[in-house]
Amino acid sequence: MNTQSIQARRSVRTYSGEAISEDILSKIEIFLERNDNPFGVPITFQVIDARKHKVSSPVILGADIYVAGKYKKSKNAELAFGYEFEKFVLYAASLGLGTVWLAATFDRKAFENAVFLKEDEVMPAVTPVGYAAEKPSLRESLMRKGLKADERLPFETLFFSNDFSQALKAEEANIWRSPLEMVRLAPSATNKQPWRVVVEERKVHFFEKKTKGYARESTGDIQKVDLGIAMCHFEIAAAESGLIGKFIQINPELALEEDIEYIATYELEV
Repeated sequence: MNTQSIQARRSVRTYSGEAISEDILSKIEIFLERNDNPFGVPITFQVIDARKHKVSSPVILGADIYVAGKYKKSKNAELAFGYEFEKFVLYAASLGLGTVWLAATFDRKAFENAVFLKEDEVMPAVTPVGYAAEKPSLRESLMRKGLKADERLPFETLFFSNDFSQALKAEEANIWRSPLEMVRLAPSATNKQPWRVVVEERKVHFFEKKTKGYARESTGDIQKVDLGIAMCHFEIAAAESGLIGKFIQINPELALEEDIEYIATYELEV
């Protein structure tokens, strides 16, 4: 997984129907078992045969395999889920497989039954896994257009220098430019891009810009899942740039608007 895989990866809703070999499925299962996150929160993944378990999504065509994940309700669980699930999505892309994050447009009850979801567990999202069709369906094309899926907010809207009073320009981001650009490319629920980031010389603080209606009992706070995705992208790009650091949670106590919540900080170790 690298920045090239982040840049190349696209959501796929229309699949060719070509079967995934047992060898590739084995690689997927091994990866999912070894997958981890910076918060130490256990995430359980399951590969699901759509026909056997009778699961489906009205926006997906031609996929017979899905991957679903779940966690026990706990602190940082949504962040951990987003981080790990995106690592898998990027790994699948490296195998030539298509995926798409689904948090709402699928038969939730059928998937919850397939993963034996317990009362104290949450299953935020699932993804089909398969080989992309040569051309997307008309429905997929219309969905991407409606969601403005390929559009991203300007760099200066998402990223700030030292506090929220000063927007950060891309050309002024220095060592953080590539990691921040990869954050911009992260997928998010209905493309809301809820991450806001404050950059210091050796620390990068992540915040969630909340939108009403994205925190539910069945999914948890899906925008925190989005933050986990963004943090995954950031750490991959930081490592590729030769930066060595880790995520911590020490609130910098910046002045915040009511809809902004502190999430975590990436701190350089060297």
